[in-house]
Amino acid sequence: MYFEEFRPGTAYTLRPIEVTEQAILQFASVFDPQRIHLDPEFARKGPFGGLIASGYHTLSWVWSRWIEANVLGDESMGGPGLDRVEWLAPVRPGDTLTTVVTITSVRRSKSRPRGIVSMHFEVVNQDGTRVMAYDAAALVRLRPEEEG
Repeated sequence: MYFEEFRPGTAYTLRPIEVTEQAILQFASVFDPQRIHLDPEFARKGPFGGLIASGYHTLSWVWSRWIEANVLGDESMGGPGLDRVEWLAPVRPGDTLTTVVTITSVRRSKSRPRGIVSMHFEVVNQDGTRVMAYDAAALVRLRPEEEG
């Protein structure tokens, strides 16, 4: 979508994520090899009472679903970063995560011919418990006639 098509308040619900133990172990073994993500027996004795997904895994899963939804499409020019990433509750094997992405603001860049679209990501599990939230921004192309 071009920058001009985005409206604050528009919300997108992403395809649910089915969390499996195998996926947790696979991600953690490469990207976050802490025992709480890798060793079910160790994790059972820990503060969460069982194996949990890495927060970075949850973030990666959600981002993957956002890209899959193709809302930004080929007009995306990258992003300046994330803000206020909050891991609010553990994500466990068997959880189903649902994400709603809400456009919070849109503005034209002051220095370049493009727009900045700000978004809020809210992730809940099958019980409605908030497990993660964060804000992100995307740099988005203007319509060609607007670039000039």
